[in-house]
Amino acid sequence: MSAKLVNISRLGALAGCLATLAACGGGGGGGPPPVTSVGFQTPPPQTLAVSDTAPITAVVEGGDSGVTWTATCGSANCGSFNPISTASGAPTTYTPPATVPSPAAVTITATSLNDSSKRATGLTTLTAATGPVLADGTYVIHLNGFDGNGAYYLAGAFTVKGGVISEGETDFTDPVVGSSDILQPASSSLAFAGSNIQAVLATADSNLGVGGVVTVRGTKLSATHVLISEFDPSATATGTIELQTDTAAPQGSYAFGLQGTDTNNGNPLVIGGILAFSGAALAPAGSVFDLNDGPTNSSLILRGEAFASGSLSAPDAFGRVIIDLVPSAISAIPEFKLAAYVVGPDTVYLIEDQADTLNANLAGVALGQGSNAGSFTLAGVAGTSYAHGSHGVDVDNGALTLAGGFALNADGTVGGRLAFVDGANHQGNAISGTWSIDSNGRVSLDDVHLPSTNLTLSFQLYLDGNGNGIVMGVDSFQTTEGLAYAQTGAQPTGGAMAVASQGVLGSGNPWSAVGPLTLAVGSFTGWTDYNNDGSPQPTVALSGSFNASNGTLQFTGLNAPDFTVSTGWGYYPIDANRLLAIEVDGQALGLLTLEAASQ
Repeated sequence: MSAKLVNISRLGALAGCLATLAACGGGGGGGPPPVTSVGFQTPPPQTLAVSDTAPITAVVEGGDSGVTWTATCGSANCGSFNPISTASGAPTTYTPPATVPSPAAVTITATSLNDSSKRATGLTTLTAATGPVLADGTYVIHLNGFDGNGAYYLAGAFTVKGGVISEGETDFTDPVVGSSDILQPASSSLAFAGSNIQAVLATADSNLGVGGVVTVRGTKLSATHVLISEFDPSATATGTIELQTDTAAPQGSYAFGLQGTDTNNGNPLVIGGILAFSGAALAPAGSVFDLNDGPTNSSLILRGEAFASGSLSAPDAFGRVIIDLVPSAISAIPEFKLAAYVVGPDTVYLIEDQADTLNANLAGVALGQGSNAGSFTLAGVAGTSYAHGSHGVDVDNGALTLAGGFALNADGTVGGRLAFVDGANHQGNAISGTWSIDSNGRVSLDDVHLPSTNLTLSFQLYLDGNGNGIVMGVDSFQTTEGLAYAQTGAQPTGGAMAVASQGVLGSGNPWSAVGPLTLAVGSFTGWTDYNNDGSPQPTVALSGSFNASNGTLQFTGLNAPDFTVSTGWGYYPIDANRLLAIEVDGQALGLLTLEAASQ
């Protein structure tokens, strides 16, 4: 702006002040306009179970003011609000105390920030939690994330009787330590945390969690399946709790994938392939593995390697077996042993915390192929697109996330899109490449070109034939691994959902989050129990928009440095109940899943 225009603007402003002196601060005026009233736009519910939460909104009339929220009752703990102060018309989330106070009535008050004499009050009667936290049965738990030593993994199982944890065991590993531990039921617990659940798993192992205790919070997808995030200062991680349906040792063929650290050289390490079991032994003729120990200019990349032998222990009472794998001598890969927790014939969680000569830090999953074993063909798989999301590392910029859809065309070419995000890039790519498949379900994707990123990558995709898979990077530029799912052409359109997400902030701090949300046309609202590098923060408000036309999400509430900052995500639908998303705004690296919740 020129000096002449500045002067004219100042003269115009002065003339306005002379015409309306009081409005420009003359005559002793100023300060905010007076508040006339405070009222509820979304009032507190008349009744609320302590296992639920409630959104509440207040509107301030006659003044530019927000409100602060309080709850009073006859007990010391009457519940909490997140956030505790809101702008006029902005929602807060009320979380009841864990138990019903006496008396059960709670007065919820919204008080004007500018005039404390103006307020709105409502009465909510709290009721007992609706049903048990988890029904009786044995549940398998697994977590993947980071602790103070690096990549961290936990797997285990616990039994619930009469609503309490009666027994169980865990295995965990990070780059420094690993162990198998028995749970201590007297110090373990299950409880509601609003509409999330909280599970406390206590052991006598001081290397695990906080003094041997791991705390997780989770959102139920159903009575038998919970998405979880670690909620203590020891680690950030996400995973699941799933009802165990069978404890029999794995039999037949399984697609498997492992990710972690080569503790001998510090490199990221991924191993994947097909494992075939017959009785108590591995069947080498039906088994194969691939390995990527990198990424460096001297990465060790092996594709299509054989096993010499292997064995399988009898399962214990929690469905835990030990899988001992001996690669062929020509591969020069040492023997490695995995503790494995059986969920059922289709799913087994794997963790390498046993003493072995590979001496790595790995965990992952095996997916049962059942009757599909050995029957995969190009014609049978062609025309399918697999949505996938992977964490890992690249050789240029460290931490890396990949997500997209691999379209497996009938002519042996690969199409689709792939988002590539590391510390310097956040780019979408229309990809091209080639693919082939072995009869055991092992798919090789080669010359996968990312034009925006100017890279050509290679992947292995291991299929179970039931719409699930595991994808792994097998080139010297990137070492990645994650899950993949056959896309049906449908996508979620609304209703109760659960979100689970984890990643790395721009500062390098890892984070994880889990919570419920409600998806409506074009928008969603909810909250998460968020863990920012070992700093747990409960019921962080979550809101945003959902654009089905271009496959994008906008989230407010997933950026720990400032939860009011919006983050941008690209998503890939799996079916009408699930989608995968990747953060693409350059603020952080993150992957998330949204899944429909039936309760």
